[in-house]
Amino acid sequence: MHTQEEIFARFPELSQEIREKLMLFAELLKKTNARVNLISRKDEDDIAYRHVAFCLSICKFLTPNKGARIADVGTGGGLPGIVMAIVWPQAEIFMFDGVGRKIEAISQIIKELGLKNAVAKKARIEETKEVFDYATGRSVCALPMFFNFVKKSIRKGKAGSLENGVIYFKGGELEEELVKKNILPDKEMKLDEFFEDKNYEGKRLLHFKFFKR
Repeated sequence: MHTQEEIFARFPELSQEIREKLMLFAELLKKTNARVNLISRKDEDDIAYRHVAFCLSICKFLTPNKGARIADVGTGGGLPGIVMAIVWPQAEIFMFDGVGRKIEAISQIIKELGLKNAVAKKARIEETKEVFDYATGRSVCALPMFFNFVKKSIRKGKAGSLENGVIYFKGGELEEELVKKNILPDKEMKLDEFFEDKNYEGKRLLHFKFFKR
C-alpha cells in the first residue's frame, strides 16, 4: 500500500485541499465498493494509488478551459470523472454509465464531496443530444467501438490545451483496424514511464483530435 507522499509524488502542484478531497474520494469509493461493485476488490487496499493517482495523470496531459464540457463515458466508479471534477473546478464533468446502481452510487459520492461541476447520468452517450468538447474513457471497450459511441457528441474546436476529441486510457497495442486506416493518436503519454512503475507497462494516455468518423 502506498503512502500519501508516494501517491502524490508526481503531482506537487496540487493544493492540500485538493489532496484531501482526492483521499476522501478514495475512502468513499472503498466504502461504496462493499455494496456496489465499482472497482476490482483486489485493488481496494490501494485505491488512492491504483485508481485515483492513476487517473490524475490526465491533469498532466490536458488543461481544460473554463466552461469546457467533458463526458466521461462508461465511468464505472467515477474514474476518471470524479478525479477530473476535483482537479478541474473550471470544467463541467458529465459521467455516463448504463448501470443504474453505479450511477446512484456515484451521484451519492458527488454529493458527499460537494462537487458542483459534476453530474452522473444513467444513459449511454450515444442516446444523448448533448455535445461535449472532450470524451474520456478508461479501457471501456475497443477504441473503434468507443469512437462510434462518441462520434456525434464531440464538437469541433479547442476548449483547452488540446484540440477537442477523445482522451483515452489504454492498455496494449492500438487496434489493427485503426492502424490500417491511419487513425493514430495525436499525442500520447506512457504511464509506466510517468509513474516509474512496471505494473503499468503498456498503459498509455492517448489523445485523438476531433474528426468525422
